[in-house]
Amino acid sequence: MAADVRRYCEDGTGVVAVAVKMSRTPQLRWLVRLRITELAVNAGGVALRPLAALLRWRLQAKAVRLGYTIGVNVCGPGLRLPHWGTIVVSSYARVGPGCTLHPGTCLGARYGMAPRLAANVYVGPGAKLYGAVNVGEGATIGANAVVNRDVAERTVVAGAPARPIRGIAASASREGSETTPSPSTAARARGQLR
Repeated sequence: MAADVRRYCEDGTGVVAVAVKMSRTPQLRWLVRLRITELAVNAGGVALRPLAALLRWRLQAKAVRLGYTIGVNVCGPGLRLPHWGTIVVSSYARVGPGCTLHPGTCLGARYGMAPRLAANVYVGPGAKLYGAVNVGEGATIGANAVVNRDVAERTVVAGAPARPIRGIAASASREGSETTPSPSTAARARGQLR
């Protein structure tokens, strides 16, 4: 739950900043409710079953209001839902830590197999992923893309069907030496230079 809150409160993590963000962001309130429900469900025990059932029911009621169909124990920590709107994630899918899902996104099962997103994957608005698809760490799925094949790490894909557009350079160091891109390389990555 702390990782989810940190993703929303990047400008300040004080108690007041969190309280203000919670009051203004229904997606964050829903994520907190999701994590509390997961805690009750995973704790198990006969004594917690009625509480877990009640929490699931309340989570589902709020999910309907926001347009979410996301199951319990599907998403890793640090999930970010920038806007409320229709987001469908199959209960068979797995969403890694630090992922971002925009409205109109569907991670659907096909023949009992569903997508698996690694850490820090960005899924743009309207993107559809279905079947036994593995998305590598740090990948970006473009808006309205239809992904039915695996996506490599740090790759941008777009289109229907989705095709790789380009790779994303590693922002950290390469083999222990710090490297920073030149201004023209950074501008080219942002699409300002051709």
